[in-house]
Parts: sequence; C-alpha cells; structure tokens
Amino acid sequence: MIERERDVNSTVGLARMRTRLANRRTFLAWVRTALAFMTFGFLLEKIDAFLGTGHVSEQALRELQGLGLAAFIGGPLMLFGAGYRYVRLERALGGRSLLFLLIPELVLFVAIVGVALFVSFK
Repeated sequence: MIERERDVNSTVGLARMRTRLANRRTFLAWVRTALAFMTFGFLLEKIDAFLGTGHVSEQALRELQGLGLAAFIGGPLMLFGAGYRYVRLERALGGRSLLFLLIPELVLFVAIVGVALFVSFK
C-alpha cells in the first residue's frame, strides 16, 4: 500500500514537472513571437530607408508606417499577456517565487526594445 502511494505521488510530481516545463516552453515561444512581431513592425516603420523614397507613394508609406507602429506596440502587449498566463499557471501549480524565473527574458526584451526605440527615434 505504501509503495503504491509512493508511485502515485511520484507520478503526480512528474506530471506537474512536465506541465511546468510545457508552460515555460510556451512562454518562450510567445517571447520569440513578440520579438518577431516587433522586428516586422520595425521593418515596416523604416521601409522607406530600405526601398528609397521614390519607390513607394506617400499614402502607402504612411499606411505602412502606421501598420509598423501598431506591430511594434503589439509585441510588448503579447509579451505581457504571455507573462500573465505563465505566472497564473505557475501559481496554480504551486510555484512560490516567480519573479526570478522571468527576469532573464524580461531583461533581454527591455534591452531589445530600448535599442529599437533608440534607433527608431534618433
């Protein structure tokens, strides 16, 4: 009987660990998607620098820049949503201190956003 309870407890522990790892992978996938979204927005924002001013009409250029700005702003919103989901699920699984888990990704994200904003508005 005791051996059976030990097997059940280890199975539950392994299932919880698998769920935590899947949650972490999902969060990192959302971070990667948010960075790609912001990169695409930055590309659209600076499309005139890549194509030259004569290739695109002013109307289309303004529309592309507006779309790029929306994508550039949408990236951090995706990240905040993914972070909220990650923390909510970790707490449901019994996680205690969650902030240290997100610090590396958040530092990287803030650094990339800072560089992109500096380059974009200088």
